[in-house]
Amino acid sequence: MNLSLFSLAFVCFQVAFAGKIAAQKVTLQEKEATVVQLLKNIEKQTGFTAFYRKKDIDETKRISVNLREVDLQKALHVIFQELACDYEIRERIIIIRKGEEKESSEKKVKHAEKIEEVQREVVGKVSDQSGDPLPGVTVSLKGTPISTVTDEDGNFRINVEKGQLLVFTNVGYEAHEVIVNDQNNLQVVLIEALADLDEVVVVAFGTQKKATITGAITSVGQKVIKSITTSDLSKGLAGRLPGVRVVQNSSEPGSFDTRFDIRGFSDPLFIVDGMEMAKRDFVRLNPNIIKDISVLKDASAAVYGVKAANGVVLVTTQKGEVGKPVISYSGDYEIQSFTNTLTPLDAYHYAVLNTEAEINNGIPPNATTFSPEDIQAYKDGTKQSTNWYDLVTRPYADKQRHNISVNGGSERIQYFTSIGYTGEDGMWRSGDLNYKKYDLRASVTGEITDNLKMSLSIDGMQDQKNEPGAPAFLPGVIGSMYFSLFMQVPTNPVYANNNPEYLQDSYDGQHPLAISNADIGGYTHTQLKTFQGNYTVDYEVPFIEGLNASLRYGYYNLEQYIKKWAPKFQMYSYEESTGTYRNTATKNDPANLMGNYTTMQRHTLYGQLNYAKSFLKNNLNVTLVFEQKQLKNDNLSAYSEFDANVDQFFAGTRNHRVTSADIYEFNNQNIISKVNYNYDSKYLLESGFNFGGSSQFPADGRWGFFPYASAGWVISQESFFRPMSSVISQLKLRGSWGKMGDDGAAAFQFLEGYDYPSGTYVFDDRITRGLGFRSIPNPNLTWSTSVTKNIGLDLDIKNRFVYLNLDFFQRNRSGLLATRTTIVPGTIGQSLSQENLNSDQIQGMEIVVGHSKRKGDFLYDISANMSYTRGRLTHIERNADPNSWENWRNNGTHRWTNIVWGYDYVGQFQTYEEIVNSPLQGNHALANRFLKPGDLKYRDVNNDGLINRLDEIPIARGNTPEISFGLGSTFSYKQFDLDILFQGAANVNYLNDGTWYAREGIHWIGRNGLMKFTDRWHREDLFDVNSSWVPGRYPSTYSRGPESPSTQSNIANSTFWVNNSSYVRLKSVTLGYTLQNAFLAKVGVQSLRIVLSGFNLVTWTGLEDVDPERLQNLIYPNTKTYNIGLNLRL
Repeated sequence: MNLSLFSLAFVCFQVAFAGKIAAQKVTLQEKEATVVQLLKNIEKQTGFTAFYRKKDIDETKRISVNLREVDLQKALHVIFQELACDYEIRERIIIIRKGEEKESSEKKVKHAEKIEEVQREVVGKVSDQSGDPLPGVTVSLKGTPISTVTDEDGNFRINVEKGQLLVFTNVGYEAHEVIVNDQNNLQVVLIEALADLDEVVVVAFGTQKKATITGAITSVGQKVIKSITTSDLSKGLAGRLPGVRVVQNSSEPGSFDTRFDIRGFSDPLFIVDGMEMAKRDFVRLNPNIIKDISVLKDASAAVYGVKAANGVVLVTTQKGEVGKPVISYSGDYEIQSFTNTLTPLDAYHYAVLNTEAEINNGIPPNATTFSPEDIQAYKDGTKQSTNWYDLVTRPYADKQRHNISVNGGSERIQYFTSIGYTGEDGMWRSGDLNYKKYDLRASVTGEITDNLKMSLSIDGMQDQKNEPGAPAFLPGVIGSMYFSLFMQVPTNPVYANNNPEYLQDSYDGQHPLAISNADIGGYTHTQLKTFQGNYTVDYEVPFIEGLNASLRYGYYNLEQYIKKWAPKFQMYSYEESTGTYRNTATKNDPANLMGNYTTMQRHTLYGQLNYAKSFLKNNLNVTLVFEQKQLKNDNLSAYSEFDANVDQFFAGTRNHRVTSADIYEFNNQNIISKVNYNYDSKYLLESGFNFGGSSQFPADGRWGFFPYASAGWVISQESFFRPMSSVISQLKLRGSWGKMGDDGAAAFQFLEGYDYPSGTYVFDDRITRGLGFRSIPNPNLTWSTSVTKNIGLDLDIKNRFVYLNLDFFQRNRSGLLATRTTIVPGTIGQSLSQENLNSDQIQGMEIVVGHSKRKGDFLYDISANMSYTRGRLTHIERNADPNSWENWRNNGTHRWTNIVWGYDYVGQFQTYEEIVNSPLQGNHALANRFLKPGDLKYRDVNNDGLINRLDEIPIARGNTPEISFGLGSTFSYKQFDLDILFQGAANVNYLNDGTWYAREGIHWIGRNGLMKFTDRWHREDLFDVNSSWVPGRYPSTYSRGPESPSTQSNIANSTFWVNNSSYVRLKSVTLGYTLQNAFLAKVGVQSLRIVLSGFNLVTWTGLEDVDPERLQNLIYPNTKTYNIGLNLRL
């Protein structure tokens, strides 16, 4: 309130007899606020009224304060110590005067002389809990206007009297007070504030205060990111980001086999420092170079246009900071072992189950492969048993990471450089499965003039993955390493006659020792090199306040070379009767070499204008962006066969060489607009659009317009909410709507053309490669679109004593690509191309609930998050069904996805009489003839006397979790810090992989099985077919082949095989201790932190022998790890 001098005198007269000063508590968290704004905030919180003369204070001066629940007097002192003003509180009136009015200059001089006689200089340093120096901290002498600010190294000097109180304040940190007695050097540690609504969050094309965000955005900071020890960055984020689902399929070194999606929307768009990045590069990022990660989950992602329909992950990397060079080192050493794994049959149990399978299959007991004497010999150890798993794998493997960075700069130039190394060994004893990565990050920012700033950053990464001849997992290939381990029979020796010169012939020719050893079975070497360079120019337009212009160019280059060598080698059997070795199998005949070389270049150009203006209580921010992307991909492949084991293409035979190549190009343009407006940080609005064009589509459908809008209402800022402001710190409602486009179509389907080679022709008895027509062009192909809706609520009680974030969302996609089911006559010679036909819907909710508290040096924060997502098809192109039942069974339209169909298991057959009197299981007229006691029995749903596909019902959810959750806790006490994270999933089922090796003890004679199938129905006397049956968990063992009605009956999808694969996992535990003392300071060490951590430590689940996150049985398992690390700052 502004009053004349007369009004001020009148008010002073009215309050001349005021009582004692009110001890009101206030909270002020403002950056660059005017004194008027601060006083209004105080009036709102306390009900007091502030009086001052306009000429007495500088209303344009901006002040940053971070005060929480402090006395009113203390808040006023912090505000006015920088304004040379005095204040006085009388009843509910705050009176502000110029400081000069209170005492004469003569008195001030005498007072200063007196102070000078008793004061002495005190020096010190201010740092955070990690030991990093804090520049810009205000150090003030309580009760006086005397203050100073720490320099770039956190150092300060100030004159004080003994017994006086120094106050240390900084935005984002708790205020700290120190009484000065005889100390000459103060070491002060500021503790990070529990909450800060002024916290800046990275959003699309800029940053924004957390308090004014209207979209569904979640973020994680540097402190959490630096604690990630996994090679795959995405694995370390599991359970920490609500709405982000991370499923770890395998821990194979260098595989990066992780599903990462937002709200079940499939792979998101990754943006690093404003430039697009592929998922394969994101998961390889060095955590030490990352400053923070934000995830845009709703319409706020719409401005990114292409590929943004699945959400956007924004990564900001570290940049240089003003100050002396700071050298940081972080390193850790890790031991890893498998979380769990399948257990194959040993020789004794294999001989028993194999014999049982043969007899059940009709082989006479006296003609089985193993006699009773053989079985007894395996049981008592007279005959050897080969544990192929232990032969190939080791109990643990190690990994190490090292990173060195340099950070510093002057007011004009700042720089940051980081060099990292990761080395990881696999679990194969041969040592031929390993992964190495080298990465480099360098950035420099220079202020050319007061208005012009330029920055350059380069990122380089090179990694090398080495594998033995068979991959750890390759779907559908018998040569898969893990497949081979569990299929090899344990009655076979490793070497023929135990002679290391001769490999024993093995099942399918896949000898585990050979194919796990590069010197015998060959290798696959994969080398990947990437480079990203960004150049940015920022210009602050001097003649238009608030207008900034920037130009950014990015260049990305990728080179990948894969070399796969398969040398020829022999396997043998030993003829005891003749004492000779017989070559029974030759693997990789002829030897062959495959090579694949891929290059990719992407050019990105951004032009951006940003205008920010605040007037009265209105705050406006407008952003305009033009973006141009160009991508080119070249691929070259070669294959050659060899007479000799020489792994170079020049040595290949001339008659068996094949080469192929392809080129792909893509161009994209976007015009982007974004407008942010808020009134008094109370009423919030954001809107914008992306007008994007893609070369994937014909001219008429190339451009798409994708708008979005969001709004928010900060109820806690309303005057009627003031009575509850001491309890509820923030209450905000928000909502958003947006339309986004996806251009994920196969390239150039709108053009006529030819494929080469696409077939062969015979001319004069010679095979000639030829051209083939492409599919019929579709000139109407265009964008598929997504409409996303989100409603959210943010609640903060007593500054994060309890906090809550709640979101409900829905996404509807239309125009999804599919091919019509119309039959095209073969005489046309072309197939139909894709069209925009299908549609689907995903909906769900997310919730975050947390609690934070500080008591002295002890601080803790506990936060739980949960997300629920479910989808359904709203239209799917398919053939018409012949009847209503087929339509009900097969038509997925308007039905939830993630449903598995099968039979309803009702028990196991106990007797042959029960089998005879039960419905026929299968379409075969003699199906029940093959059944035996212990086989699975199913419900005849339609009561027609047959068990067939007409009796299938929904029996389970799929292996994609509908519910994912995390529970994180952080604790700190003085130099100790502890981080504990639980992560899990629910509403998910596991169907024993849906393949025979997970559902039968022995499927084919000559192939091993799993130990769990020893708990099965079997004859009391193995060799007596008339002996009584002994019940067990699983059916008796057969070797009936895939076409046997009984076999198909037992391994068919049914509720018997359904497992609840919900789980809770102790995902990570990190314990740290930070050392800061005088000795370390003398040797130039600012801080030293020792870290102990573990990952995937304990899992609680109903599954027996597989990891609940793995989608396949026979793959390289997940690992649990134990880690010791060191962080050093010089």
